[in-house]
Amino acid sequence: MDYYYQVMPLGQINEGLTYKLSYSIQIGSIVEIPLRKKKSTGVIISQINIKDLKFNINKVLSISNVHQFAISAENLDFYKYVSKHCFIDLGMILKMAVQRFPDTQLKSYYLFKNKIYETQKSLINKLNLSKKDWQKLSDEKKISQTTKSFIFDNMAQNISLNSDQEKIFKSFEFNQKNNFQVHLVDGVTGSGKTELYLKAVESNLDNGNQSLILLPEIALTEEWSKRFFKYFGCRPFIWHSKQSKIQKARIMRSLLSGEPCVLVGARSSVLLPFKNLKLIICDEEHDSSYKQEDGPKYQARDMAIYKAKCSKALCLLISASPSLESLHNSNQDKFKIHNLSNQFHKTQLPLVEIVDMNQSKPSSKAWISKQVFDETNKILKQKGQVLFFLNRRGYAPSKICASCHTPIQCQNCAANLVYHKKIDRLVCHHCSNFFEPDQICKMCSSEKFVSIGIGLERLQEEVARLFPGYSNQLISSDTLKSKKNKKDIIENIYNLKTSLLIGSQIIGKSFHFPNLKLVNIIDADSSLYSPDFRAMEKTYQLLQQVAGRSGREGERGKVLIQTYSPQHSIYNSLKNQSRDQFIKLELQRREENNLPPFYKIAQIQLIHPNVSALREVCQEILNISKNSKLDILGPVPSLIPYKMRHFHENFYFKERSYQALRKKTDILMTKITPKYRRFLNIDIDPLSIA
Repeated sequence: MDYYYQVMPLGQINEGLTYKLSYSIQIGSIVEIPLRKKKSTGVIISQINIKDLKFNINKVLSISNVHQFAISAENLDFYKYVSKHCFIDLGMILKMAVQRFPDTQLKSYYLFKNKIYETQKSLINKLNLSKKDWQKLSDEKKISQTTKSFIFDNMAQNISLNSDQEKIFKSFEFNQKNNFQVHLVDGVTGSGKTELYLKAVESNLDNGNQSLILLPEIALTEEWSKRFFKYFGCRPFIWHSKQSKIQKARIMRSLLSGEPCVLVGARSSVLLPFKNLKLIICDEEHDSSYKQEDGPKYQARDMAIYKAKCSKALCLLISASPSLESLHNSNQDKFKIHNLSNQFHKTQLPLVEIVDMNQSKPSSKAWISKQVFDETNKILKQKGQVLFFLNRRGYAPSKICASCHTPIQCQNCAANLVYHKKIDRLVCHHCSNFFEPDQICKMCSSEKFVSIGIGLERLQEEVARLFPGYSNQLISSDTLKSKKNKKDIIENIYNLKTSLLIGSQIIGKSFHFPNLKLVNIIDADSSLYSPDFRAMEKTYQLLQQVAGRSGREGERGKVLIQTYSPQHSIYNSLKNQSRDQFIKLELQRREENNLPPFYKIAQIQLIHPNVSALREVCQEILNISKNSKLDILGPVPSLIPYKMRHFHENFYFKERSYQALRKKTDILMTKITPKYRRFLNIDIDPLSIA
């Protein structure tokens, strides 16, 4: 007897294909199938009644192999939701989820000091063991074999909570039959949010369950992993693109088998097929890095909440500056909100002072005011550390011709190239291409170029010139790419070998430097006046996070904010520690302008290499909108209308509910000419509508 199944191949496909098998298998099984004369991987999404088949069953091909593990029903429901909500092909979602499935045979690993090695050879090479050493350790049973992929020592160091943390922890209600809850932990920087959620991880492991911890940047995982080791005596699973196939297979097997474990990763890890997931933590939940903007578009924080719902799990959203969406949801009683208003080490929140650059202009070709200079000198003499913050990579935001003032632009994008002095290259921060500095201006043939504006590298030069004799370190995504580089940088800061830190926004994410006494924010206005409707919220969150790096232990820290708009409500709120007032005003502005979180937005992006063809698609959308009364906004050129050799235009739908938004978008996608459909990219809740 043959059984018939609908199989979803992994890739850009949204329609399942029919295959047969001589025996029954569960829905969610990972299988090998013949497809276009090649072997492909797919997932069983449903069983088909032979009576429903409308074609010759003799033409149905057979499933060639069934893998040991299967995706749970909860995960399949979750993937279908992501596909529908985000307008992503289900096959693509499954491809992103099942990145590396495990071998069919249960494999043994080598265990030494709570660390797992895939092979005997890898252990010997890592520890540089001789045959005699190996035999001795084996005889003493210090080396053993295990089929477990995750080993933890409960506990290397007890996690103790203060009374405020303990009260919040007790509200989590771990042992409920349906444990779906969403808790927003709103705590000032240094209030012990990490200790609180690690205590939740401890309880979840004790109950034999799996935990997922989302971090906004993959660069943060190594530092976070060390902190985890301090408490648990082992490393968590770390999921990122640079891991080997063997490592990914080991992790995947653990997740699919339901083995108790902890996995930490960036946004893509929310799609992994956990079998026994009962705790999801989204650290720095406000961070825009959780939004996937290249390729399939999804918001990992929002998907984490729905994944928790499908898995009947506890979801913790953690932040010192929660997103307006999360605060709005807590006001609507959708989330339980908890406040941690006191720093863990009982220090006061840093003193914030506003430096009016209209009155404190530095000398020509300089960006550091006298007040910042004086306060920095004072802290350095006290052997404290100082951070200079500027959210702009490279040496200069642009290079222009000295004669005609024409900026040097990317050949692939309508964007100014950023000059990086250390590599003597011009870099496009949109397509990541590198270019040699132009020798001759293409407009006037001049051979002279000047750098305009300030980037981190240029700021570092000024810091080194103004404070000779003190070591300085640049901290950005550029300098933290290398694992060894990052380790050396962090150790030098902790060991007080570095006095001056020059950092971008990454330094505001989960870094803890006990001796950092002063934060100087240079050019605070740079992101405040962007056309993005979230500009004020993002600026406030960023400055609050960076300010929170100061004075985390010991005496009270200090923050100096250089601005040309000292009376702006953001700076008043930061100075007076009156975040609630800022939130109230910003929510009022959003509601008056029909913007999120009160309205839902769908962005329909049109991307095409030919501008004439793009206009054709635009006209068809306008015609559909008029005939179907869809009330569409646009077309609106993108902030960068030409990017990666393609032209970009945007349309928008705005509705109070996702249901209404979905209805409009479905009508548009149904009626548009099929050949145009592939040029459309739909983004639900875009980060920006600029």
